[in-house]
Amino acid sequence: MNLAPHALPCPDSPLRRLDPRWKLAGILMAVTLIACLRHLGPALLALAATLLLAALSRLPPRWFLARLGAAALFLSPFIVSLPILLRSREAALSLGTLAIPYGLGVAVLLALKALAVVTLMLVLLATAPLDATLKAGHALRVPGLLVHLGLLTYRYLFVLASELRRLRVALRVRGYRSRATRHSYRTVGHVAGTLLVRSVERAERVSQAMRCRGFDGHFRSLVSFHTRARDVAAFLLLAGGAVGLLLWDILTA
Repeated sequence: MNLAPHALPCPDSPLRRLDPRWKLAGILMAVTLIACLRHLGPALLALAATLLLAALSRLPPRWFLARLGAAALFLSPFIVSLPILLRSREAALSLGTLAIPYGLGVAVLLALKALAVVTLMLVLLATAPLDATLKAGHALRVPGLLVHLGLLTYRYLFVLASELRRLRVALRVRGYRSRATRHSYRTVGHVAGTLLVRSVERAERVSQAMRCRGFDGHFRSLVSFHTRARDVAAFLLLAGGAVGLLLWDILTA
């Protein structure tokens, strides 16, 4: 099994050519408004619109579906338990002329909104290099500390995954096989401790190297931004669509 994370794809698409600042602002606004939806109709349309946006972004199907499936798997305990935990004979959610029991309706609503939000975030991450997206966030007044943490976290996920892969190879060479025994659990604990200790040591070395190179806490990137008419139009389309969904949701009440 390959434990290394995969690099973010950046396929050529209409969204790839947009200014990251306008794209980030539009997607974040859409995410916020979609999260506020309370009815199934607007949430279903929001998911359909985000899937269309993912298709326009030309995301690799296998990469996209794997991450969407992981999000669905994470949500599955909540989706399964809500129809059992939430029961109300008086309250019900409707989808057109179809009335859905309250607990089941809340579960479906949660799934629709969560998948729509995850789809938007995958579109955001996969339609521009990460440093461009982070610089766009910094230009939109995201604190520089958060920008640096995001960039370093992404970079060192690959480093730590490589370190873990070397530890696994060393265990395999020494005849270790994973089994449900006390020895296996103890070995896994030792490996986790070794990985944490090496992570701390590497973080200290990276911090010293950054200070030696004159790091002053400011985020810098060679990416340059240029606002064009299509960037503003894309922002207005995203924001307007999200506002329209929210108004439909409010009028449905």
